[in-house]
Amino acid sequence: MKINHYLFYDGNCEEAFKWYAKIFGVDNLYMQRFRDIPGESPFSKDMDDKVMHVALSLEGGCLMGSDDLTENYQEPRGMAVSLNFENVEEARDIFEKLSEGGTVTMKFEPTFFSPGFGVLKDKFGIPWMVNTEME
Repeated sequence: MKINHYLFYDGNCEEAFKWYAKIFGVDNLYMQRFRDIPGESPFSKDMDDKVMHVALSLEGGCLMGSDDLTENYQEPRGMAVSLNFENVEEARDIFEKLSEGGTVTMKFEPTFFSPGFGVLKDKFGIPWMVNTEME
């Protein structure tokens, strides 16, 4: 079994995932829009250019997302996307890139359980935990 993160956005899913792809240095972004639904779409025309599904394959998993269809979008709470690295420098680099324009909750630094750990909310409102594994 594999567990993946599926994130919802307030109309800026495409921008977020293109930004993530750049940060993680990958170009395997798979994206479908609501206009791609075969036949007559049950969604309004203003949803045509919004992201119905996006997938970004990363080493060890897949980050997926969509633009939220509801009018009651809320930023995620009670969860975080957790990234685990073997290398402190790589973890710090990703942490710094993800935190650009966002909010750092716990700065990236050594802890009793990790040579490098930090918590942030990115500029799209997504919470992240970046961890370096102990040797």
